[in-house]
Amino acid sequence: MNLLLLADAKDDFNQYLENNPAILGLGVMGLGLLIGGWGVAELITGVSRDKRGNVLEGGTGKAASWIRVVFGVGLIGFGLYKLVAG
Repeated sequence: MNLLLLADAKDDFNQYLENNPAILGLGVMGLGLLIGGWGVAELITGVSRDKRGNVLEGGTGKAASWIRVVFGVGLIGFGLYKLVAG
């Protein structure tokens, strides 16, 4: 029974985002700035960390940082798309 109530609440939220694409676009852009900025900061400092806090060194660390930057730019692009195209 609780799952049905949760599904209805999610449907209302999805309907809200469909009616207000700027909210979705701004939220996704904020997330993209956060993730992309994290990747850029790691590239500048030269210290990358994994999800457990272990330091990634060498090529693995740079690759993880670049993946974060690319993913952040992708999210920013999607957010701009939602802002412009609606």
